[in-house]
Amino acid sequence: MSERINKLAAQVYDQDIVPPLTPVEYDPLDLALPEAIRNGKRIAEFIRAQTVYLTDSNRFTGMMRFGGAGVPGDVFTRSGHTRFDEAKKHFYAWVSDPDKLQHYCENLVTFEWQHSAPDYRTILEKGLEDVFTRIAFYREKYRYDKEKAEFLEALELACKGVAAWAVKCAEVHEKAAESCADPVRKVELAALAAACRKVPMKPAESFYEGLHCILFCFYFLPDSIGTIDRYLIDLYKQDLAKGILTRDEAKELLQEFFIHISAFTPYSSSNGDRSAECHFAIGGYNEYHEDGFNELSRLIVEALMEIDTRRPSISLRWTAKTSFETLKFMMDCERNDKNKRIAFCSDEPRLKSLMENCGLPYGEAIRYTMVGCNEPAFPGMLWMGGCTSNIVRSLTNTLYNRTEEVCACETFEDFFAIYCEELKKDIDQIIRYINLFNDMRAQDNSILSCFMLEGCIESGTSATRGGCKNKVGGTNIMGQTCVIDSLSIIKQFVYDEKCTDMAHLIEVMRNNWENDEDLHNAILKDGRFFGNSDPLSDEMARRFTTELHRNLKGRRLKNGAHILIGSLTGYNPHYACYGAMTEATPDGRYRGEPYMVGTGQASGKDRKGIPALLKSVAQMDPTAICTGPVVVNLLLDEVLIRNDEYFDKVCRMIETYFKLGGIHVQLNYVSKEELLAARKAPEQYRSLKVRVSGFSASFVGLADELQDEILNRTAQKG
Repeated sequence: MSERINKLAAQVYDQDIVPPLTPVEYDPLDLALPEAIRNGKRIAEFIRAQTVYLTDSNRFTGMMRFGGAGVPGDVFTRSGHTRFDEAKKHFYAWVSDPDKLQHYCENLVTFEWQHSAPDYRTILEKGLEDVFTRIAFYREKYRYDKEKAEFLEALELACKGVAAWAVKCAEVHEKAAESCADPVRKVELAALAAACRKVPMKPAESFYEGLHCILFCFYFLPDSIGTIDRYLIDLYKQDLAKGILTRDEAKELLQEFFIHISAFTPYSSSNGDRSAECHFAIGGYNEYHEDGFNELSRLIVEALMEIDTRRPSISLRWTAKTSFETLKFMMDCERNDKNKRIAFCSDEPRLKSLMENCGLPYGEAIRYTMVGCNEPAFPGMLWMGGCTSNIVRSLTNTLYNRTEEVCACETFEDFFAIYCEELKKDIDQIIRYINLFNDMRAQDNSILSCFMLEGCIESGTSATRGGCKNKVGGTNIMGQTCVIDSLSIIKQFVYDEKCTDMAHLIEVMRNNWENDEDLHNAILKDGRFFGNSDPLSDEMARRFTTELHRNLKGRRLKNGAHILIGSLTGYNPHYACYGAMTEATPDGRYRGEPYMVGTGQASGKDRKGIPALLKSVAQMDPTAICTGPVVVNLLLDEVLIRNDEYFDKVCRMIETYFKLGGIHVQLNYVSKEELLAARKAPEQYRSLKVRVSGFSASFVGLADELQDEILNRTAQKG
């Protein structure tokens, strides 16, 4: 790694390199303009007024933030989106909010964020010139539709601001080049100025221009950078063949590029040490049905691993054609990455779901990338994850509200039929809430980001109002393992082994297990819990996911998005909050106890080790409905990854898991002893990073509930 990159990486670790916001005094007469046009005009004025990033060594420019600008920013951070902020006050549960339980509607749903993947390929290949051409065409088409015409005029104004910003950056760097005495730096400044004159207005024609274009546009929608190894590979190969770029030069450019992305989130922010502020994917199937991991994919990973940044986060999209060497290379990088920026997902079940459940053709399905904590999205589209939801509520409603009916059930099938009725009611209600939350989002007419989102220009409608050509959305369910285990226990103890009857089981649970500790102990000791490759619990898992599929197949959200199920909790401990409001459950869980995070098992209930756990997880969803933001956490003894012989076996285990149908996995290697020590002396463990729920973060900076969850994961010993 070069001295220049080393210096820049060290600088952004504890400094803010983004120029401070330059305030703008807007014309009060703007209030006479329609809201959309006023916002578009002011966005452009704000962009033009900002300070150009210039140091003695930077090769990229254009850094800015919109927070506090007084104008609506991008669709991800939602700076300036007043109606979105109002909805958050009532329905979004912050970790630090002492009244957060009030934000959980009916103990069923809570408002959540959504992520996006801008359409960088189109900007790279066609430039903003194409955007202006399309806006002009559709302004004419919608000239008699006031709302659409105003939106398109506003978008054109905002894009003119982006174009003017590129010219301003070019002028600053041209002037700096003229006065620069260092001949090497003079050439760099001239090249930077030329890049600003070229992109993003015109198509990128070199690898450097491509990276510069992406980063320049990133500040207008600072979320995922998508499948960067796909849309830059041709420029990379072209420049290598021309002899105008070397592999080492490309690596250094990538490193500065990643440092700038990491620096966008202020180091002092509450999210400053978290990786999910930017997440992208490499590999996966290409249009020829071959594995798409290429030479640029490898270089991207090598470049990122050499620099000490918190972001971005990467997922390897594994395929049945991914070589073991590639998987082992990625896992080797992961085991040596102190910032824990790598996770793994599989194309096999996800593509099946995108094609069969969402009806997408293969050529569309393979375009997906990972965004945020672990959401799947498509270039130019949003992941419309409207809420997290409490899937355990349908079970407790069955047991506590329909006690007389379930006690009269003679067979498990009779009981399961009643449970399915309650599950359907809750799924219907969850979808209703997702649509309501999206309606709240739609009250803001977002302008800025829409030039990078597919469908907004063509529909003349903001992404927040459904103009984006969305493909997938859904909900993250909390407590699915609790439901699976509870169904298994009911079948085992009540109907198969007849250790108790339903009336007594419910009575004991109403008393929080206090009046029959023997039954509670027997369940915890002999219960056939999920994650042990046990036929009964695995059958319950399949029946549960099949029932989800039956209720969701063919349905869409109000905005047209297909519905998939996820299991991540994100930055906030929803699993603990829902658990705090939920009665005792048949799996032995006490009233108020948290659920488990993600898909899997914890607290020692996976008694046969991680191979059995992975086998259970891999076969639990034959319908592939649970291929939204699914998270599977593994905690391994450090000896398993430091010893090369053991490590090879771990890699083979993960490969086998994916071949059996697994969708996701992320790993931690830190010992519980070290985690407990960090809890006692947090000031000594500031740099200890862990994978949480689709993202990585400093362990000591996590909320107590999240720390508890990590400590409760069952570890695989060496």
